[in-house]
Amino acid sequence: MKKRWLSLLLITVLLLVSACSNDDDEHVHKDDKYGENGKIKIIEYGDFKCPYCKKVEQNIMPKLKKEYIDTNKVDYQFVNMAFLGKDSIKGARAGHAVKQIAPEHYLDYQKRMFNQQPDSEKEWITEKLVDQQIDQLNISTLKKEEIKKDYKTKNSKSWKAAEKDQKQYKDNHIKTAPTVYIAGEKVEDPYKYKNYKEILEANE
Repeated sequence: MKKRWLSLLLITVLLLVSACSNDDDEHVHKDDKYGENGKIKIIEYGDFKCPYCKKVEQNIMPKLKKEYIDTNKVDYQFVNMAFLGKDSIKGARAGHAVKQIAPEHYLDYQKRMFNQQPDSEKEWITEKLVDQQIDQLNISTLKKEEIKKDYKTKNSKSWKAAEKDQKQYKDNHIKTAPTVYIAGEKVEDPYKYKNYKEILEANE
């Protein structure tokens, strides 16, 4: 009988611990509703190598961009977790270099990177591939070269920004990609656009 009670107690404790762990990332951005400009914050945690993040990019981002990003209603941020292989960090660094040097073209770079994602888990983010995506951006040759130089230079601004992203997802206990927050609220199903709309409309 004693063993039975101990087993029940252990199960109860484990369930409580599990529930707490699952809620670790629920409220990490509760104070992150609006940017300094007053726009609603959308924070997406992901990785260019994540096939589920690609679904969000292809099915959600076009609508989100048209209705909210291009109309200047929201402040969108992609936090690159760069956790799916050693090559992920290259794409993340280059993304930050684009943000720093040609910020208005970052979303184009992000879209192009997801479009390059193969149907396999092999390493595919190479400097050659990244450079090809940068070359297709509608910016000057000088800016393209600046971006390439920055993301390839150790301890550059883009390297430090990519490290900051990785620290952020770890500190906030983000376990899965994609994980999306809007106005501090976690989007429970990030593959359905109506879930984005509901939170956005409630905070407009």
